[in-house]
Amino acid sequence: MVLAIALLLLGLFLYAMAQTAVQAHRLGQEERQVFAEVEELRRQRAELQGLLTYLKSDEYVEGFARQQFGYVKPGETLVEVTAPVVQREQRRPGERWWEAAFDVSAADLRATPTPVKP
Repeated sequence: MVLAIALLLLGLFLYAMAQTAVQAHRLGQEERQVFAEVEELRRQRAELQGLLTYLKSDEYVEGFARQQFGYVKPGETLVEVTAPVVQREQRRPGERWWEAAFDVSAADLRATPTPVKP
C-alpha cells in the first residue's frame, strides 16, 4: 500500500514537472516572439523618426514648395518645359512586342513576297 501511494505521488510529481517544462517552453517561445515584435516596432519607430525629421527640415519644405507651387528663390528664373503628349498604341492580345514596336504584324510578314534571284 505504501508502495502504491509512493508510486502515485511520484507519478503526480513527474506529471507536474512535465507540465511545468511544457509551460516554460511555451513561455520561452512567446517571449522570443514578443522580443522580435518589439525590435520590429523599434526599427519602424526609428524609420518614422527619420522621416519626421526630414519632413520638418528646410530642405523638404523648399523642395515641396518648388515642386508643387513653382516657388523660386530671389534671383532665380523658373523654367517650365512642356512637351506634347504622345499617345502610344496599346498592344493587341497575342501581338508580339516587336510587332508593336516596329508597327508590323505577323500577317504582314507572311504576306510580303520574297524576291527570288534568277
